[in-house]
Amino acid sequence: MDIVVISDKNNEVRRQNVIKEFNKENIEFRFFDAIMANKMSKEELATKSIKDTFLSPSEIGCALSHCGVYDEFLKSDEKSIMICEDDIYFTKYFNYDSLLKIKEFLEETDEPRLVVLQKSIYHHKRIRSVGDNVNLYSTRNAFCTHGYMLNRTAARNIKSFQTPVRFEIDAFKFYYWLNACKLYCLDKDFIVQLAEDIIPSTVEKCWKDDRKAKKDAAYKELYNQLPLKGKLISQFRRFKKAIYKPFESLDY
Repeated sequence: MDIVVISDKNNEVRRQNVIKEFNKENIEFRFFDAIMANKMSKEELATKSIKDTFLSPSEIGCALSHCGVYDEFLKSDEKSIMICEDDIYFTKYFNYDSLLKIKEFLEETDEPRLVVLQKSIYHHKRIRSVGDNVNLYSTRNAFCTHGYMLNRTAARNIKSFQTPVRFEIDAFKFYYWLNACKLYCLDKDFIVQLAEDIIPSTVEKCWKDDRKAKKDAAYKELYNQLPLKGKLISQFRRFKKAIYKPFESLDY
């Protein structure tokens, strides 16, 4: 299995955390040096995202880092990949055999698929078992990219939408609405983020009053490029999410 961890090469604390977690499970992985957009000049940063972006430099860097992993992945012969960030730990439910079954699920089709390795309040239908008392569910949205897996088609589609960077990399509902990929989650948390007081987040958001308006405009630009069928799919998925909103819960 191709496993990549995005990490700041100059942050030894975070790197040692990742090494410790993977060593516990005796699993091989490789680092991808995070792109530190907060160290770029304003001129260079402006070339990496859409004009008048709502994103902070660190959010742009995060998206560029994940897209950089997609680039390497798509140049390889691998059919799927597991991507983690460096502020993670593996829960008691984590097991490698389940990851291999998820890998099979991702690779059995060219349909774009992405699986977050955690629970989601947006879970929908049970798809299949991927281990002892661990099940894969379809989902209408998810958050965070600290641990997920995807196949080539999903990586290619997301990379296309994020060149230049338009959204946070974990704008999963947009990818789903725009039919870039179908989303899946688990009914057990495999990988979670460490608490802020243990390893503080390095991604700062730019909370301005017009953030939502700019984000919606970035989505609408892509939506308007869809063919009629794509627009109908998008509207139907948004409608279904709105219908099920009162029933969203972590209870499965």
